[in-house]
Amino acid sequence: MSEMPIRREHYLKMLEMYKDKPFVKIITGMRRCGKSTLMDMFITDLKNNGVSEKNILHMNFEDKRNVSIRNGDALLEKVTDAIELKEGTYLFFDEIQDVIGWEKAINSMRYAGADVYLTGSNAKLLVSDFSTYLSGRYVEIKMYPLSFREYVTFVEGDKTDLSRLLLDYIISGGLPQVILEEQKKTNTAPILSAVFETVFMKDVIERNRIMDISAIRNLFDFVMKNVGNLTSTRNVANYIVSKGGKTSPPTVDSYLTHLESAYLIHRAKKYDIKKKEYLRTANKFYISDLGIRNNEVGFDGGDMSGLIENVVYMELLFRGKKAAVGKVNENEVDFIFIDKAQKEYYQVTLDMFDQNVRERELRSLMKIDDVQPKTIITLQRYPVNEIDGIRVIALTDFLLEEFE
Repeated sequence: MSEMPIRREHYLKMLEMYKDKPFVKIITGMRRCGKSTLMDMFITDLKNNGVSEKNILHMNFEDKRNVSIRNGDALLEKVTDAIELKEGTYLFFDEIQDVIGWEKAINSMRYAGADVYLTGSNAKLLVSDFSTYLSGRYVEIKMYPLSFREYVTFVEGDKTDLSRLLLDYIISGGLPQVILEEQKKTNTAPILSAVFETVFMKDVIERNRIMDISAIRNLFDFVMKNVGNLTSTRNVANYIVSKGGKTSPPTVDSYLTHLESAYLIHRAKKYDIKKKEYLRTANKFYISDLGIRNNEVGFDGGDMSGLIENVVYMELLFRGKKAAVGKVNENEVDFIFIDKAQKEYYQVTLDMFDQNVRERELRSLMKIDDVQPKTIITLQRYPVNEIDGIRVIALTDFLLEEFE
């Protein structure tokens, strides 16, 4: 692994694809997942491809030098004083969500012909009036911590022991800063704690003006400890009460939404495959970065089943596939991806060697009466790669395979 910033080719290709198109490019994701560094890399690419530095403006609103810019009018004035707005001008704004009225200012810049790129660490960025002002003239690029493929790319030395690398990845997570510091043999626990506290306090507590901090912290602990388990708001509420707090299912649902908006967690809804509808029952929740999870509640090999589910779910998101938890009669399919007429089904398991486990994993998929792709992903490699038309693949192979 190089000490240089980790180059995120997957996202750079997306930025290049949308470059000079009449869309505002919005890079969203949890703080410290690499959004600002991605912008820096893209700016470097622009310069290397002949774009003059005088036609590029980059402002980070976490920089104290920009603290006075608190509304859209001030932002527009600052930008027009610094650069001419026209075609061939590239504008980059980091963590713009705290500038009041930024939407109108950005739309003015886009209308003047500038190519505009934003980052934001809260999903509410996109449910503001921005979509109204732009009338669909924006594209969201969702950024996540390092995928396993990215992680392996930057590992120095022997890369043949994929099982060891996968375990390291599951324990440490994929925050670029953490990976780079681990290369230098740095104790990364304080870094993970600092990242979590920053996201939790700024993007959850302060942004949503939450008073009962202990309740939502207990809720997040519950979610982290129950990765891969079906979770109902009532169960979470009961857990918080058991810890001495006071809450209700509606409040729990609100807290979960706040954690989602800060990109700390992701919700996989339950989907009835036969009825073709989402169910208003328990959901599953997955953690954006397992390094944060393990640092907060500890790593236990007994949790491995849920942790590898988490890895697969985040990989599907990385590939642009928002997955749900499938229900077929009384059986569960870990993940179902639906895109128009296309569907994909996934089961995730530690191994397939026990006959009861093998029959259970196959049973759910066999009850689905369509010919869409069905895959069983196993932590321990199984000696065959297909059973009755169902693909069987080792987790490391799945995470490293090429995808469109």
